[in-house]
Amino acid sequence: MRDQIERQNVMTYARESSQLKVVVADDSAALRERLAATLAAIEGVRVAGLASCRAEAVEAFNTTRADLFILDIQMPDGSGVDVLRKIKLRNSATMVIMFTNHPYPQYQQKCVELGADYFLSKSKDLKQLVRIVEELAVSKSTNPVA
Repeated sequence: MRDQIERQNVMTYARESSQLKVVVADDSAALRERLAATLAAIEGVRVAGLASCRAEAVEAFNTTRADLFILDIQMPDGSGVDVLRKIKLRNSATMVIMFTNHPYPQYQQKCVELGADYFLSKSKDLKQLVRIVEELAVSKSTNPVA
């Protein structure tokens, strides 16, 4: 019985480690939920957390061990740029997609300087966002890292 439980635990760990764990941080509940549902439908993706503000995004980073954060720039209690900075200072391997209604060149430049992997416009780049997440999920499933 103990061997069976250990095998189940190993199988569960292997399955979870091959999934792309994503956190969505956006102050719009409608967008957050829509994006989470869209991403959860992608094979190999697990939405590990949702955040409505900067503080919740930082907490999610501290607790979820997510592979990917999708961050809005403007949030009620601060900036997604601050969250990006914290993520990249503590774990540069965590991927970050800035997903914003404010795709201004100065924001893009700052985010790229801080290590953002992608900078996308909410109004134009939803399909590109989904495509990127699909590609990352395939890559994660073929090259799982604990």
